[in-house]
Amino acid sequence: MRLDTSESLIDVALAGEPHPDQHRGVTPMLARRVREALDDAGHRHVRIVVSGGFDAAKIERFEAESTPVDAYGVGSSLLRGGNDFTADAVRVVGRAVAKVGREERPNDRLERVVY
Repeated sequence: MRLDTSESLIDVALAGEPHPDQHRGVTPMLARRVREALDDAGHRHVRIVVSGGFDAAKIERFEAESTPVDAYGVGSSLLRGGNDFTADAVRVVGRAVAKVGREERPNDRLERVVY
C-alpha cells in the first residue's frame, strides 16, 4: 500500500487529532494507523510504501520513531533544479478520477495525437 498524502492535506484518519499542522502529509502516526488497520483486517502480508516529500532527514525521523514502513519513495529529493513535476490521471474515458487536491486543468496549447 502506498501512502502519498499531500503536505497540504491531513488524512481523514488523523482529522480529529490535536495540533493539526503536525499531521499534514505522510506522518509516522498515519503509517501506524494504516498498519494497525491492515493487521486488524488480517492483511499482515501487505507492505507499506511511503512517498511525497521524503528526503534523508524525513526518512531518519521515520526510522528513529520505528515507523512501520517497508519502503520509501524519494524521487524529488534526488533532483537538482526546477524540473520536479508530476502528471496525474484526472479523467479516464470521460469520467473524473482525480485524487483529492488535483483537478483537470485544460490547456489550449495541447492537441490530441492518438485517436
